[in-house]
Amino acid sequence: MGGVVRHIAFFRTTTHRGLETFQLMVQSEDMGLDELLRHNIRSTTKLDIVETKPDSEVADKQIVIFDCRRHFPDLNNAHLPQFSAAYSNIALIEPEPSNRHDAFMIGFADYLSWPVLASELYARILAQCRAQSLKDPQYRYSRVALVERCCAYMVGNIAEDTSVRALAQMFNTNHNTLNAMFKREMGLPPSAWQRKVRLEGAARQLRLTNTPVSVIAADFGYDLPSNFATAFRRHFGMTPHHYRKTEPRRS
Repeated sequence: MGGVVRHIAFFRTTTHRGLETFQLMVQSEDMGLDELLRHNIRSTTKLDIVETKPDSEVADKQIVIFDCRRHFPDLNNAHLPQFSAAYSNIALIEPEPSNRHDAFMIGFADYLSWPVLASELYARILAQCRAQSLKDPQYRYSRVALVERCCAYMVGNIAEDTSVRALAQMFNTNHNTLNAMFKREMGLPPSAWQRKVRLEGAARQLRLTNTPVSVIAADFGYDLPSNFATAFRRHFGMTPHHYRKTEPRRS
């Protein structure tokens, strides 16, 4: 395995923290692998590809695929560039069972079998996005499995209004019991918690990107910018435009 680490794509997907931007990279001597990965990642409609390079603070999470089809590297001694703290490595391997075992023993977070299938690439990437989100110290999650599943569903469907009755029916439980359990764990009822996650995710996009306010509003479930502005002002005490002008651009 060798070669420089090369950029493949920036993309956005929804994690436990809301809408986040990631960078996919590859290290390989096979230049043709770059185009194959780009084609496969664009063939899925479940990832929002960012065509232009975002602000450096935005793409603060990286996923690097290492070409290990010929041999595995020594990750401790490899001369690798300085990645961000939020960094995941995936080994591209031939599909022998021993290679999977070796990939994990060496220290890779996951593996990707050759030849690459778009569906597997998407699943492996999404798993690493979620894993990085869970490592984030700002992420508040519950040790109660039912509450965790509700949170994951609401964030995964951030643009949809999700009622406690719908969640209770989905997870086969009583809505009053679920509401009390969720409020005890998260400090808010489910609908209020989802609204808080929406607005904080939208605020992060306002700080770190130049995306139009109307687009951010739609991404986080507000069909009308005026409704978004009202909810945002109620939560933050100022309009989205004022927030963008006054808040420092930080991650």
